[in-house]
Amino acid sequence: MKKFLNPLPINQFAFEKIRSEQMIYVDKTQLIYNMVSNPDYYFLSRPRRFGKSLLVSILKHLYLGHKAYFKGLWIEKHTDWEWKEWPILIFDFNSISNGNENELKQGLHVALENNMNRYHIKLINTSIKEKFKEALISLNKKTNSKIIILVDEYDKPIIDHLDNEEQIQIAKKNRRVMKEFYGVLKDNEAGPMVEFLFITGVSKFSQVSVFSELNTLTDLTMDKNFATLLGYTQEELDTYFADWIDRWSKNSDLSPQAIKQQLKDRYNGFRFSMSETYVYNPISILNALKKRLFDNYWFDTATPTFLINILLNSEISIPEIEKARLPKTHFSSFEPDNINIIAIMFQTGYLTIKAVEWINKFDSLYAFDFPNSEVKEAFLELLMLSFAKIRNYDFIHKTIQKDLFNQRFQMVIDTIQQVFNRIPPMVSHNADFYHNFYYMMIRSACPSGRVIEIDNCILIFLEKNQQQIFINFSCQYSVEDMLRQIKVSGMMSSDCDVYKMAIHFNPAQRKIDEWDTEMPKPTLVEIPEHMEKTIKTIKIFLASSTELSPERQEMALLIQKENNQLIKKGKYLELVIWEDLFHSFQGERIQDYFNQKMLECDVVVVLIGSQVGAFTHEEFNLAWEHLNKEHQPKFLFVYVKDISISSQDRTALKNYTRVLDLIERIEQKEQLYQNYKDPVDLVYKFKNQLAYIIKIV
Repeated sequence: MKKFLNPLPINQFAFEKIRSEQMIYVDKTQLIYNMVSNPDYYFLSRPRRFGKSLLVSILKHLYLGHKAYFKGLWIEKHTDWEWKEWPILIFDFNSISNGNENELKQGLHVALENNMNRYHIKLINTSIKEKFKEALISLNKKTNSKIIILVDEYDKPIIDHLDNEEQIQIAKKNRRVMKEFYGVLKDNEAGPMVEFLFITGVSKFSQVSVFSELNTLTDLTMDKNFATLLGYTQEELDTYFADWIDRWSKNSDLSPQAIKQQLKDRYNGFRFSMSETYVYNPISILNALKKRLFDNYWFDTATPTFLINILLNSEISIPEIEKARLPKTHFSSFEPDNINIIAIMFQTGYLTIKAVEWINKFDSLYAFDFPNSEVKEAFLELLMLSFAKIRNYDFIHKTIQKDLFNQRFQMVIDTIQQVFNRIPPMVSHNADFYHNFYYMMIRSACPSGRVIEIDNCILIFLEKNQQQIFINFSCQYSVEDMLRQIKVSGMMSSDCDVYKMAIHFNPAQRKIDEWDTEMPKPTLVEIPEHMEKTIKTIKIFLASSTELSPERQEMALLIQKENNQLIKKGKYLELVIWEDLFHSFQGERIQDYFNQKMLECDVVVVLIGSQVGAFTHEEFNLAWEHLNKEHQPKFLFVYVKDISISSQDRTALKNYTRVLDLIERIEQKEQLYQNYKDPVDLVYKFKNQLAYIIKIV
């Protein structure tokens, strides 16, 4: 029998609908009670789509005394809340026109009249300020009660008009209208009639009288006691959405724990106070659970055009965003035409608090980072395209991280160059431009990476599955200098395979003119002296051309890791490669010596790439003949790399013809072979076959 799942409240902001239709509601009423049990003038700033409108709806029903909607919730079970009906004024700026100051004034007139119509009160005044004051006095007189005022998205008339200078002038005029409107709450006659005021918004602008004149306004935005009032905590995700996560798991190859980890990496990370408390964005969690897909949900609900324009027109270097530090005072207020870019990115949700650094007992600085991979990827992609004026982009840079972890370094270089080629050629750019552009590209391509250095270079650190990758990019430093920078970065771990990559970009030629890598060097696992006579040694001969050195390196690392475990079981793998045989060669023809050593091995592995080595034909034929005569080697494995060759490259085509000839000969001899994509894929396939050999030997 299929288990009933309570519906997910996707795009639902009406508390009454969520409760009456048994949708999942994450109970925040304990925090709400902590606020309403101390009536005051409150302000709360949170990014869009974080549940502000739902919170206003909850407060509305709480003050209307609709106890039925709160049945079973914390506030109903644990408090003596008086479920009485209060007179309420609600101003939802999502539905109030704000195209210019006249539209905003008209919208406020309509909002006031709609509020009063519910109480059958007719307003006479035509001035917006006097009309608001009249509404408060009339409502107080008719109900003989103090009034509740709820304001949702108060700053929309400003934040909707920050795209350019013309729009900013509209924002300033709208701000003056709002100053006049909210000034009523300071009025000695009307102000005392307000019992509770709650204002939400995305940002906090100065010179709006609700902030500059209401000195009793309590700002909850960075109050650690209300840090989880909006958004879902990890505990809430685990508790309220367990059934939906289990459903996802049963319909996929992911365990519940794996799903939760990916949800955490992609959507968690929003921090709003000194307390190290993090929350998920609700819209992303709800959509991911519904669609069973890790996608960009919060970011796709609106494009932050004004923020992109502010960033592009500011003097800040894009990589410096992650190094920025701000005191708390810089979050309190700013002007439409003088916006602190870090503060507005924090308030709009594109940055979050990473750490709090105390200067002394009283002063602290806030450090920032992108909250999660969803925000980082999507925001930097959009910024990258706007920054370089790129159109019709196919997002090829998204393959970079996967290629890095699969050691497909040439493909990484090709992709980066292709992305640079998308920049329109009409304008010449300096090194700073290319550093900024590369930063946006590599950070969106590798969201799990960490920035180590941004001074005249971009050094990124990645880590996954016992692999550490350092990729350093510069228009100024040489490849050698960049590799040295990595060595002194202090991040390398002895427990991981460390890969280093350095890329030099030439701004004048608009291309990568030099790059290099340093691969992890396998260390020989020594056989303890007391085991030398008893240990079972399995010799493996590796035949390949020089172009496949990354593959040989990865095979050597695999052998090292296997030996670390096998030696405890009395077994040992000895890898024989031609580079090592050079040192012990004495004679006329070195290939005869190689062949002799090959036939002493238990296993022969033949790797075939875009060209065939000088003696690969000979080695395969000899190994195959001896294998079929039941001599050494006992096993022969052939791996063919997937190769893409341009039809314009005649030399490469000629070389690959010899490869095809060898493959045809392999097939004629009925020798099985496997294709592989990259060094990681090769190691995975060989490891499976190696496990069988170890088991039977």
